[in-house]
Amino acid sequence: MTDRRYSGSCGSSSSNNSDNGYNGNNGYNSNNGYVSNNGYRCGIKTQLHAPSSGRCNNHHNNNNNSSSSSACKTGVVRPTAMHVKKTWKTAAVMLLAVATVSTVTAAFYFNAATACCAVAPQSSASLLKEPANAAAADSGPNRSKSVDSSMPRTSKLYAVCEIRDHLRSPADRDTFNRNRRQTVDSTSSIVNKNPANNHNNDGGESDTARNGVRGNDTTLIYFITPTYPRREQIAELTRLGQTLMHVSRLYWIVADDRPDCSLQIMNLLPDFSIPYTYIASPMPSIYKRDPDAMPRGVSNRRAALNWIRLNHNVSDSNAVIYFGDDDNTFHLDLFKEIRTTKKISMFPVGLVGEYGVSSPIIDKGKVVGFFDSWPAKRKFPVDMAGFAINVQLLFKYPYATMPYKAGFEEDRFLSALAIRLDEIEPKAENCTKILVWHTQTAKKPKPIVMVKSKATLPGSLATLLDQVTMLGIGGVSETTGVRSYMTKNGNIFRV
Repeated sequence: MTDRRYSGSCGSSSSNNSDNGYNGNNGYNSNNGYVSNNGYRCGIKTQLHAPSSGRCNNHHNNNNNSSSSSACKTGVVRPTAMHVKKTWKTAAVMLLAVATVSTVTAAFYFNAATACCAVAPQSSASLLKEPANAAAADSGPNRSKSVDSSMPRTSKLYAVCEIRDHLRSPADRDTFNRNRRQTVDSTSSIVNKNPANNHNNDGGESDTARNGVRGNDTTLIYFITPTYPRREQIAELTRLGQTLMHVSRLYWIVADDRPDCSLQIMNLLPDFSIPYTYIASPMPSIYKRDPDAMPRGVSNRRAALNWIRLNHNVSDSNAVIYFGDDDNTFHLDLFKEIRTTKKISMFPVGLVGEYGVSSPIIDKGKVVGFFDSWPAKRKFPVDMAGFAINVQLLFKYPYATMPYKAGFEEDRFLSALAIRLDEIEPKAENCTKILVWHTQTAKKPKPIVMVKSKATLPGSLATLLDQVTMLGIGGVSETTGVRSYMTKNGNIFRV
């Protein structure tokens, strides 16, 4: 019996039409290599894949019933169970991916770190309260060379390296008070000359308030400082810390752009006797791709705001928030000005942009516009150091934060707080006096000092160079770097 698969279109092998090019039964030539309906060449089996138009491959349907064959003959394609199952599986995967992305986004923006970092909210008074055992809390040279395991709290947003809500010890406080600056500005010095007027100091930074004896009736200042590792970091924080030493009722939040805690910073911060929290809050790597448009400091400020939301008592409005960079310069009168902030206050910042200053414009005690050399269609073209907000705004708008968009951090943050121009409180004598400057330290590459042998360095030089390395100022090498010399009586010797 002749196999039907090789008959029909090509005809039988004895047919006269096999070599003459006449059409066979199916309208295809038999031996010219054309393909017949059944998906086979003449005597040679071939595979035909069904095209996207839905045509059938009969060689897949040789054993199908007549209904399947009729469906193929009429050109009607019925979706198979496998096709339906694959479609549903793809849809389920897509829905799962969308749900995952939405959940992660919501957790990031809606402060999902509460679960792992939640602590009992504290009032502004309790944050600065000194414990009874403060004398033994921090003494000796190793005061902060290890992190207390009970204190650090970590989250997906940041890690809390160290919290110190009290002065180091009574002895340290006494030494600190003796070395404090006795006068702050002309106003406080004039008031202090008349003892009868000392009770009407209008919340100023008087000596009594600075020494911590009084001043509990003044507003707490959360001073948020973003910083990042560089050779000038310790020098900048030292200068800023010694300015903040003269300010009463201040809580310093230092947020470092690094994944781990810096031992050098933890050794430095207690020296200022300022209550503080030190946070490690690295910038997500996705935002580091463009060095020219890096949103530096955003992750630090976001982490600090999150920490305040978790630790401050929501019912306590006796606190304000201010962002102060580690390289900025501050007049002490600034802190007296921002303490009275009821919602949001603004003031000029010097050394900003091409105008040399960034400031609101005031007319009849109200903000009518802004003076800034980079407007960029911003509603609030101000510098980060040019405003302070009351802490209650954070709780009224719990999802308000700063975007990872360089140049628009201030504008988007204030817009998220629903600030209106008529609500802005002008400070610094109606924005006519500069009390803060956006100074910047020149950045230079870290030098490497080349020595002949570290083991044979003379005298104190070995210890000094170890300190230079530890502070990140420079490095020491025996093979590369700048050749180093020492001088004695005018003579030069290779080190």
